[in-house]
Parts: sequence; structure tokens; C-alpha cells
Amino acid sequence: MMMFESQIRGVIAVSVILALIPFVHFLTSSELNTTSPVLSTSGSETLTIEVVDENGASGVFFVEPGTSVNQMFSRLEIKKIRTEDFNLKNGTKISLVPEEDHRNIVIEKMGAAKRLALGLPVDINLAGLEELRLIPGVGDVLAANIVEWRLRNGRFEKLEQLMVINGIKEKKLSKLRQYLYVEKS
Repeated sequence: MMMFESQIRGVIAVSVILALIPFVHFLTSSELNTTSPVLSTSGSETLTIEVVDENGASGVFFVEPGTSVNQMFSRLEIKKIRTEDFNLKNGTKISLVPEEDHRNIVIEKMGAAKRLALGLPVDINLAGLEELRLIPGVGDVLAANIVEWRLRNGRFEKLEQLMVINGIKEKKLSKLRQYLYVEKS
């Protein structure tokens, strides 16, 4: 009987080792492709750029700060673009517009819904009622109060001005800071 139990233990040990071999091979395989496609890796040190082609297809790309529009187009292998080179800004939307023998570009800000989904803040002075409602903690009434204040008083110069609006105190403002910013005029 003792021999039978040791045989069972031996079979279990061999089975466990055999089960681990494919797993170890997978982890140590030199053929494992760990590279990401060009401009696909986001992070706290990257800029988020949206590119819309002539057909309306949109893509979001992540570039290093200091990357120019021509450098990005080169990495994306987009050719026949006629534009002055400039450094990209976070949350920029670039639309490609076909012309006779080349493409031109239109520069805009990325829409509020897309910005929020990508973790980018929205300019409090440009956000409309619907866009403000997308922000966690901002409901219909608070969104309407923000838009109304802006209509009566003009631009917000700093986020702290939100505290004059009914329903926004220090605690609420601290939660809103990650979703909102004031662009310098």
C-alpha cells in the first residue's frame, strides 16, 4: 500500500511539471512580440492627438511632447500634406482635407466627450450644457448654473471662480479639477 501512495505522488508531481512546461516556454519565448504599433502607447508623459481622414475615419494617437505635426505624419506614413510645421498640443484634433494634388489640415480641439473618455480635462469656457453634464458630479442644474454664470459674467479666469456658483464648494471644486481647466486667453 505504501508503494501505491508514492506512485500516485510521483504521477501528480510529473503532471504538474508537464503542465508548467508550456507556461514557462510562453514566458521565455524569444518570439514573443512586445512592441506596440507606432504612436499607440499612452502615458502621463504623452500628448493625445486625434486625426480624422478625408472619409471621416478617426484615430487617436499618443506622441511625446515636442513632437511636430510633420514628425507625426511621417511616423503614420501620411504623405502629401502641405502645412507649416508646428509642435502638437495635448487634445488637438487634426482633420485632413483633400485638395487638388495634396492634403491640407484643419486644426481644432478634440470634442469634450472624447477628451473626458481619454482622461483629458475640458476648458470650462468652451464646454456647453451637454458637455458639462458628462462630467462626474455635474448634473443638469449645476451645468445650467455654470453656463448661466458664463453668459452673465463672461469667461472664467481661474477655476476657483466656480465656487461662486451655488452647489460648488471647496470639496466639490477639488473633485472637478481633474475634469476642467481654464485655457489662458
